[in-house]
Amino acid sequence: MATQDFRRKLTAIFSADVEGYSRLMREDEEATVRTITNYREVITTIIQKHRGRVVDSPGDNLLAEFASVVDAVQSAVKVQEELKARNAELSENRRMEFRIGINLGDVIHKEERIYGDGVNVTARVESLAEAGGICISRGAYDQVKNKLSLGYEYLGEHSVKNIAEPVRVYRIVELSAAPTPRTGEADPGVGAPLPPPDRPSLAVLPFANLSADPEQDYFSDGLTMDIQTALVKISGLFLIGEASMFSYKSKPVTARELGRQLGVRHVLEGGVRKAGDQVRITAQLIEALSSRRVWAERYDRKLDDLFAVQDEITEEIVTALDVQLVSGEEARVLRKTLRTPAALESFYRGWQALFGSTKEDAEEAQRMFEETSRLEPESPLGYAMAAWAYWWAAFRGLSDDLSLSLERATELARKALSLEDTTGLPHLMMAQIHLLKREHDQALAEAERAVLSRPSCHGAYAAKANILNYLGRPTEAIELAKSAIRHTPAHPTFYPAILASAYYGCDRNEEAIAAVKEALKRDRDNLDALLVLAGANAALGQTEEAHRATREVLKVKSEFTLEEFAESQPYKDPRTLERVITMLRGAGLN
Repeated sequence: MATQDFRRKLTAIFSADVEGYSRLMREDEEATVRTITNYREVITTIIQKHRGRVVDSPGDNLLAEFASVVDAVQSAVKVQEELKARNAELSENRRMEFRIGINLGDVIHKEERIYGDGVNVTARVESLAEAGGICISRGAYDQVKNKLSLGYEYLGEHSVKNIAEPVRVYRIVELSAAPTPRTGEADPGVGAPLPPPDRPSLAVLPFANLSADPEQDYFSDGLTMDIQTALVKISGLFLIGEASMFSYKSKPVTARELGRQLGVRHVLEGGVRKAGDQVRITAQLIEALSSRRVWAERYDRKLDDLFAVQDEITEEIVTALDVQLVSGEEARVLRKTLRTPAALESFYRGWQALFGSTKEDAEEAQRMFEETSRLEPESPLGYAMAAWAYWWAAFRGLSDDLSLSLERATELARKALSLEDTTGLPHLMMAQIHLLKREHDQALAEAERAVLSRPSCHGAYAAKANILNYLGRPTEAIELAKSAIRHTPAHPTFYPAILASAYYGCDRNEEAIAAVKEALKRDRDNLDALLVLAGANAALGQTEEAHRATREVLKVKSEFTLEEFAESQPYKDPRTLERVITMLRGAGLN
């Protein structure tokens, strides 16, 4: 194959687009065209003055390249300063704010264009910037951190579709780019404030020995390590490692300071006082930002068996934290239902894999939940969750044989129903299976049994809301979905996606888009949410946003077709499905 027209090089890539461009166009096309034409000329002039070259400028986007990252960042800062001054002269609803992303990456040149992973990463970095803001990748950051007088805030690692390694991203927080040296970098562990992740996050301070005898340190340290070890197994929890936390032992530090230094939302602290054959353990969970006490407990025990007491206290504290931070009250049900540590561990491993996007994830979830049922054959929980894993594979198209997966899911759910059950999960699973089989009345009946059996399980409310959406009763689904989100701190991403579908079904498209954005914060590749985003924007006549959502759909699933999608959707009324398909076709999907 001839390759003489292509050449590769390492370059600094600059990408910018307008926040809210479709709204501006919808409200006043002529004024928007005049402003973007003027602003594009301003940006181009600044780029050229900093020895850059504009590569392309379709719609509201602009792509440029520089030989130097320093030039690219100085250019971006100057652009934002100039546009801020110009926006100040416009009414608030007519201001045009750009987001800018910069990356150092390898690109392919063909004629005057550039292509490749370096460009894709830059677009992802740009999407993380605020209106009027600048984000840069780690590669770009390494080139400028000691050369420009700027402030940087580390935003963590972010995945990019079809890129193997996550990208570390930094936000520029001080827009002053004079080329003077600046020491230090806003990286983890260096002292700069870190933003918390988009999931529950916790640091466990070493429990203090409040006894007069320093020899009792071993007990407080052992309790701290036991709590850390048990917390590691809680799916969905971001936990600072014990080695890092023991460096804070005996140091005066507040929960707020820890939250800033370590990027966590909550801090657990406590103390141990041992006297004779009695021990008193206190523990409290603190919200780092506000210093508000979320939960506190005191445990008084007799030291008949030191290690048994330690295990008992650890289990009580970890269960309380699981309830407060991650799983809600259903954590208590889970921990009472599965007695052995091995079964609990296989359950959590299955839960972590359950909502993955690959066939391998689905198979891992099936294996782990079936291992749970093997370890505790009298508990219905392992069978019910294994049924869920097989149903999920069928529902998501991750199974080689749809009917076989549904048959196995049904078999496991019925086995769970045959056992003494206090969880309600078998009914929940039968509801999902009936839905996929288009047995709508049976699906709703089982969902209602699940809600009655699991009054504190908001997964049951979410599942019932999902079924009501497919039954053409989205108004009833809204409050159920909102309740599931409100009462489950680390709710799965499909909860807000179900809420978005309910709003969309009621023609409340603005609210549907807001719910979608909440889902995409947790999972940018959530296909259900992206499809609602495309349809809702199409319904509102926001063509550019609809097409942008469509492009994201095809990034997630390049082989997506409306015909295959329609076959997978178990709507009771064909007219509801027809409306959904019409909107998606209007968004540019085929």
